[in-house]
Amino acid sequence: MRIYSQLLDPEQDPPMMPLYYLHIRNRNELEVDPDGMELPDIDAAMAEALKVARELTAEIPEYDASTVIEIADGDGQTILTVPFCHVFCPKR
Repeated sequence: MRIYSQLLDPEQDPPMMPLYYLHIRNRNELEVDPDGMELPDIDAAMAEALKVARELTAEIPEYDASTVIEIADGDGQTILTVPFCHVFCPKR
């Protein structure tokens, strides 16, 4: 009944959203996301990863279709890998 108790006590902090880290792997190098971000779910994390991939491909020429974003949960476990190919490669 945590949600119910929060309704009774408005000064209590609202429940936090899950924390996701977007690490970038380019060939053998891993750039670790030290801060992460709170997002509602894995679908939102994937959407954010695709947005980041689009932005980075425009800014950093070394990032190509072989680069990936590894989405890790709050415990640091990789739960999804998003290839930059999703930005470069046409949909079939």
